[in-house]
Amino acid sequence: MAGESIVLKEKKRKMPEHKELITRVMSSFMFIPVIVFLYFASIKILSLLAVFVVAIMAYEIFSPKIKGHIKFRSAMFAFCTLGVGCFMYCRSVYGVSGCIFLVCIASFTDIGAYCVGKALKGPKLCPKISPNKTWAGFWGGIFLANIACYCLNSLFSQISEQSATLPPNATNFFVIQCLILASVCGDLIESWFKRKIGVKDMGHLFPGHGGVLDRLDSLIGASVFLFMIHFFI
Repeated sequence: MAGESIVLKEKKRKMPEHKELITRVMSSFMFIPVIVFLYFASIKILSLLAVFVVAIMAYEIFSPKIKGHIKFRSAMFAFCTLGVGCFMYCRSVYGVSGCIFLVCIASFTDIGAYCVGKALKGPKLCPKISPNKTWAGFWGGIFLANIACYCLNSLFSQISEQSATLPPNATNFFVIQCLILASVCGDLIESWFKRKIGVKDMGHLFPGHGGVLDRLDSLIGASVFLFMIHFFI
């Protein structure tokens, strides 16, 4: 009976690759309603949402299902809270276009990395941290995020007077690449954290993506880096 239950759990855990790909891609397009919300939401409403998101991440990180690692989980929660704070700071500095810019970079980097990585496979990027990530996916994420930034250039010029702050042109091409890399680093940091505490996903709120922290890890990385650029440079 014990052997049968293990086999059934393994079968349940392993979703067919094509179904997993469809679920993951469909879930990734949740960035569209997020962008619509960011466009219309006031700073007060966004602040309330940020507090709600931090509360959910606190629940995921300090879940009673996870044993031990209290100091380590506290440090991770502090980093995530910092990331949400940096996103809100970027909202106050760069306006709506800055938020959309960050969300698109994080989302398209994730989508590109997952789709290209699944399609081409190949050598692993960081097998000890995240065994599923490949170099093909890494470059695929960078490519798709750059295409997204280029397409958003004309959109930024129509959103607000602040929109010209971050157009993807030659003068800040290097900054955009750094933000994409910061997005990847945010994902890897969260993967490293999950391996340390021994969980696969932080939650099950989003099909194919896990919990809130699983979905916002790339955005947190990009937000922290953009804050550092503005604050220090």
